[in-house]
Amino acid sequence: MKNLNEEKKRRSLYFFIFITLVPVIGVIVIFSYAFLYVNYEIDFVTHESMGLKVIEQIEKTIFDIQKFRGLKCIKILNKESIENIEVFKKNISNDLTNLQQILLSIKEDTPLRSELLQYTDKVKSTSLEDKEYEDFTHTINEFMLLSNRVAYHYKLILDSDLISYVLIDNVVYIIPELIEYSGRIRAIASGISDNFLTGEQKEQIIIQQDKINERLYRLNYNKLFMYEEVDKDLLTQSHKSIIETQRIVMELINNVLLKNDKVTVEPNNIYTLITKDINSIIDLYHSNLNLLSKNLENKLKKKRELSLLIFFIGLIFVIFIIYINRVFYNKNREYIDKIEELTITDSMTSLYNRRYFDEIFDVFLKTHQRRKQISVFIILDIDYFKQYNDTYGHQAGDIAIKMVAKYLKESLKRAGDMVFRLGGEEFGILCRVQSKSQALIFADEIRKRVENEKIEHKKSSVGKYLTISMGIIIEPKNINNITDIYRCADEALYRAKNEGRNRVVVYESETFC
Repeated sequence: MKNLNEEKKRRSLYFFIFITLVPVIGVIVIFSYAFLYVNYEIDFVTHESMGLKVIEQIEKTIFDIQKFRGLKCIKILNKESIENIEVFKKNISNDLTNLQQILLSIKEDTPLRSELLQYTDKVKSTSLEDKEYEDFTHTINEFMLLSNRVAYHYKLILDSDLISYVLIDNVVYIIPELIEYSGRIRAIASGISDNFLTGEQKEQIIIQQDKINERLYRLNYNKLFMYEEVDKDLLTQSHKSIIETQRIVMELINNVLLKNDKVTVEPNNIYTLITKDINSIIDLYHSNLNLLSKNLENKLKKKRELSLLIFFIGLIFVIFIIYINRVFYNKNREYIDKIEELTITDSMTSLYNRRYFDEIFDVFLKTHQRRKQISVFIILDIDYFKQYNDTYGHQAGDIAIKMVAKYLKESLKRAGDMVFRLGGEEFGILCRVQSKSQALIFADEIRKRVENEKIEHKKSSVGKYLTISMGIIIEPKNINNITDIYRCADEALYRAKNEGRNRVVVYESETFC
């Protein structure tokens, strides 16, 4: 009996330990998961804030370079412009130094951070006085590209909060692009010689106007989302200021710069007027930036409070916390999937992808037909690419695709020209040219450049180096849909392959397609 009682006591003790430890362990596991999950979110927002700080300094540098570029384009500077040149030279130097200090303060040593530091050093080491309009524009484009990469690296573009996402879209993409296109108009208009704008200068101004109108549309569209959640007074004044100054600038452009052959406004005054417009856009940029920073700070504060709350919350809320976290995770995943779905670039080559090609093609064609410009569609692929992959491996094949993509992108000469990766080793180019012969020269230069790189391809029947074949359709007046145009260009490419590859073939007859 004694042994039986001891056995019962032992079993009772074991059961007590079991029913005590299991909930305790369960609570520890569940609350540990919740605590770690929230801390991951804290790290996420902290990471975003650091990225936003880098982007803010990059954009400040860009804004000063844009102003300096505009002044450098003026042929005869007045006293105020000369003084401003010196001010902006000093500002740009300080901007670059501050950007380097911010980057050096980041403990995470990444390739992007190193690239940013190297490029900043490169810009600092070159004389601003020796730069031309194209040099400044290239520098600005490089900084904008790096800013976009920072947004991805620091996961700003993946923010699951709608208002923060819209603000990020404004701060990282729309408003900086709007400022840059306005800055290009300022530089072109301020660079007039003998009160006369050339046809090419007018054409460039019209192109920038179209881009500005598209960005303003997107900005107003985003504003609708923000006004549903934030105080209207925060951004209304900045938007009104932009609308008014844009109206004045558009009147200047349409009635003074584009309407008459002779420009009656002095270049320094043109610079001042358009700068006023750009400054109003910069004010809106800062309004969005401050609101975004505030949003991230509030989000970070809330996450930290939630972390403490989770730590002290009782067992009664365990199921509720699991449910809320699951709902939040699913919602977060939906936003990320939606954002990733909207991307328009090919991840391997950073070129536009087939999805964007299908979207933009009709707009591109109609725009050039309306302006009576010669539009060109080129389709090309790498000769005997399967044999290349089989011989050198898929990794080498990917490198070859990236190199060809790089050459194609570097070959584009005009604003509005676009290159796409259509799939596998197949690429497409949409561009405009002055003549049909220029289109042939342009395509053949690309073909020769690839061949002259002398990338070994010992299994090619064309030669011992990697080559490409190209099919072109020029000014497709009687063909108005993407399917037929694509088929015609593809037929030209097919003929190029049949005729021996490593060549350019132009579609010329209706019967051929």
